[in-house]
Amino acid sequence: MVAERPRVLQLGPDVRGGMRAVMHGLFASPLAERYRLEFVATHRGTGGAERLGVYCLGLWRLTWWSLRGRGRIVHVHATVRGSMLRKSFVVLLAKALRRRVVLHMHSGPGDVVFERTRIGSLRAALFRLMFRRADVILAVSAASARALEETYAASGVVVVPNPAPEAPDVPPGRGGEPLTALYVGGFANRVKGGDELLAALERPEPAELRVLLSGPGELPERGHELIERRPDVEWRGWLEEAEKEELLREAAIFILPSTSEGLPMALLEAMAWARAIVATAVGGVPDVLSDGVDGLVVPSSDPDALAAALARLAGDPELRERLGQAARDRARRLNAEEVTGRLETIYTELLA
Repeated sequence: MVAERPRVLQLGPDVRGGMRAVMHGLFASPLAERYRLEFVATHRGTGGAERLGVYCLGLWRLTWWSLRGRGRIVHVHATVRGSMLRKSFVVLLAKALRRRVVLHMHSGPGDVVFERTRIGSLRAALFRLMFRRADVILAVSAASARALEETYAASGVVVVPNPAPEAPDVPPGRGGEPLTALYVGGFANRVKGGDELLAALERPEPAELRVLLSGPGELPERGHELIERRPDVEWRGWLEEAEKEELLREAAIFILPSTSEGLPMALLEAMAWARAIVATAVGGVPDVLSDGVDGLVVPSSDPDALAAALARLAGDPELRERLGQAARDRARRLNAEEVTGRLETIYTELLA
């Protein structure tokens, strides 16, 4: 008889974004061949009543799954703000049900520290309890791990980076004509660096560089004014997956101007696509990009440095090609087999 694969319950949001992309990647990874992964949504929808209903149903499904002895490991995916509060009760419930808990924090260090400044002592105590009760705490970068340890006294945080997705074999750093740079962070979240990018684009522009702005949220008035002055800057809004792939194929340069990040899937995707990258030195970015080796890494909140890096790439096709090829090589070393192998080791130890 063939032994049944151990079950692992994955709990997290069912909304568009990097965290859902990471979870979907687990279900399509080699890990799903060795473990029976099951998913329960803890966040979905737009209305408050709908979100509350999804969350309560998620708690009930966790309880029923545990009481029926379906599996021993509960893998909880969380970030800051409301997610952290919701997952505190998920973790405490799972431990009350005698499950082994993996708490997977996807936040950047800046978000972790800022969250602590905006909450009271009661909620901070709840979060510290959550971190104490979890059997394993995961962070997506070394900087995020340090922030969790210093801010919430989380001990023994394990760094497990996000895996880079597979991508088609395209020419490195070339893209199409005209020379195009792509930004996908939008303007819904301040830490994505959209305002800093707009400030950089207000500097004397690199010759013949078309810039595509996209992502969640609405283009601010400053952006509309910029587009009126510069017809080579375009706003595309939210991109579906096929649209994003089309623009990645079209672009030669990828821009990540964030002021805080964990390890963004958008960056890993651009690396896999062999795009020449300009990124800020935040969160897990320095873990996967070395300045001048596989990307140009600039300080965060520095529009002048961002503009200079874009101008440098725009004027040097050989540099774009070299950085794009190196980024793709780095992404291939962050493949799903390598990254999920670390999770399998953690699961095996928890089941022992």
